[in-house]
Amino acid sequence: MNISGINLVMACSQNVQCFENFITSPGSEKSNIIALALVEKGELEAEDVTEALLSDGTTAADDVIDIIRALQLSGKAYYFPNGHLNGKKSKPEEKMASVTYGLQNDPQPTGEVNNVFEFVYEYFYSTQTVKWMNWLRQNLVNYDVVYWTESKVHLVIGKKVTWFGIGHEITGNSADIINGGFSFRYLGDGEPVPYGNVDASKLEGFTKLTITDPTLDALKLAKDTCGSPCNVFTAVAAGTLTTTLDFNVTGQTNCLKWELHVDCGGALPTGTLIDENTGIVTVNAQPANTKRKFRVLAISSACVVGEYCMEIVTKPT
Repeated sequence: MNISGINLVMACSQNVQCFENFITSPGSEKSNIIALALVEKGELEAEDVTEALLSDGTTAADDVIDIIRALQLSGKAYYFPNGHLNGKKSKPEEKMASVTYGLQNDPQPTGEVNNVFEFVYEYFYSTQTVKWMNWLRQNLVNYDVVYWTESKVHLVIGKKVTWFGIGHEITGNSADIINGGFSFRYLGDGEPVPYGNVDASKLEGFTKLTITDPTLDALKLAKDTCGSPCNVFTAVAAGTLTTTLDFNVTGQTNCLKWELHVDCGGALPTGTLIDENTGIVTVNAQPANTKRKFRVLAISSACVVGEYCMEIVTKPT
């Protein structure tokens, strides 16, 4: 029996990980974090997103973003998309034993490391984002974390994550753009393992709610089929129009807030309003021979937004 064979058997019996030797070059990876998700504890495991299942291929690395977006729609995750986030991870800091023993000259590493991450977010300086970041700072919620580089996904699950460095700076220089950032760290038994390959294009764009066509009173209003980018609804009868339109979101009925806005800004016409809890729009006495364009917004508890453009047209008397 040759020695190399014995060593190989010993390594396998001790569950030593294999060092990867590439038949072909794996290529290089750009050195920044391009997307990030914060997920409520337990939700990733419930969707089969774990280190073990990514490692053995049961869950595809490229499918993780689809799972995250679904969790976001149900109010269980927050997602910072590719194109608006830039993050970095520092080299891990070894945790050392507090004392030395025997003939040791220096404290020995414990095998644990502090992993530290820092992010800049393009849209930090907005009303809702600053409110949410203030909430995160005050509550320090211990989320699980998923982050992506150019072609890899990484999991931070079941760790005590500490958030810090949350905020934005106004520099006093009009040539600068106000952005902001945040950081987190955690103590673990190593660094997050990269899994891939991931299609980076799937990481682009904010998750959106899908608002379906409203339920109408067919005796008063009909949807046109002209293919306009804005949904056009025309009164069935001539004269003024009073009716309701009942809006809904695909796959979600709870924890929604509804808003109605005039498309080009300004105040809503008298008698036109939306129930913020149900999504029912009331149009009251819209004059004959008029066109009014509106934007219906639905906002979930995780701040995911959906938008629906509608134009209501009345006939002349």
